[in-house]
Amino acid sequence: MRSASLRKRSGFTLIELLVVIAIIAVLISLLLPAVQSAREAARRAQCVNNLKQLALAAANYESTYTNYPPGLYWSLLTGAYAGYLGTNCGALVLLTPQMEQNAIFNATNFMENIYYPSNTTVNAMGIKNLQCPSDNANEIRTLAADSFFEVVPGGPKMAYASYATMAGPWVVNTWSIPGNGSGARATHSQAKANQLGMFNVCSDVRISSVSDGTSNTIMFAEHTAVPLTASAQSDWHWWTSGNHGDTMISSGFPPNPQRKISGGAGAMAFIFSASSMHPGGINAAMVDGSVRFVKETINSATPMEPLQSVNAVTNTVPGWVQIISTGASATWDQTFAPKPGVQMGVWQALTTRNGGEVLSADQY
Repeated sequence: MRSASLRKRSGFTLIELLVVIAIIAVLISLLLPAVQSAREAARRAQCVNNLKQLALAAANYESTYTNYPPGLYWSLLTGAYAGYLGTNCGALVLLTPQMEQNAIFNATNFMENIYYPSNTTVNAMGIKNLQCPSDNANEIRTLAADSFFEVVPGGPKMAYASYATMAGPWVVNTWSIPGNGSGARATHSQAKANQLGMFNVCSDVRISSVSDGTSNTIMFAEHTAVPLTASAQSDWHWWTSGNHGDTMISSGFPPNPQRKISGGAGAMAFIFSASSMHPGGINAAMVDGSVRFVKETINSATPMEPLQSVNAVTNTVPGWVQIISTGASATWDQTFAPKPGVQMGVWQALTTRNGGEVLSADQY
């Protein structure tokens, strides 16, 4: 009788278990946002470091060659397109020696177009420092076989980049051979003068031309492909390509325009603009090597007007921009300006190197 009365109950009642589970659930709900925030902070810090390294590489390039690499240059094509000019590699490929990627630079056949079979290996070489940890759309993909790739067996493979060179408010699609111009046609020198950013088609910008201040001029910015469809992700952000929408972007629309513009116009604006998976804005590297977080709410020229399709390959400009002169064709040497009554915003001012704007950090 005594032993029976001294026996203690073991285990928990159902109510006690439910209370414990509820407490654990509350703790998890409180901790999860903090954990996610800490992870995003770490990813953003890595992204900042990547952009710093990229800006440092550009500075080393400029000190060696007295100018920054072009955002894109042209080359004579061979094979099925013999006799034609084709777009070639962008600045990221030219900067590989300064990024301690000499093996990639040495493997690149600069005597042939970057898309040809001799450069298949280079196209498929992904560089970790060119990929933001928050951007999960950077896997190597197999593209559809195309005659421009000279029919690479099995289809060419392409790696992707999360960062792009900044061309300014628009891309001026000029080429390296000076052309003639008269009347309303733009000369080669006029077209080059209309390239307002740090990189452009066949650009050769020197640091001495950055009169707006090296801490107020964007050199590189984030450019994610995540919001695009799977098929569209394969068509843009090619790491070796300097084309507008690949590793060259413009500031015609504010950062992350896909959150402000809907429909097809929003998708096209997004392809050619700065964007990221970081909440609230994008990271951008300045000429002086500093990296700033630019809010997507930054003051910008009116983004809601439709795009003007100027050139399917390298140039599309927003509706607040007008064509003021045309070069030898509807493709090359066109020059641009804001439409009457339209003012560039702080965002556009940050992407011009010699616009004469006075900016302070509290504006962005």
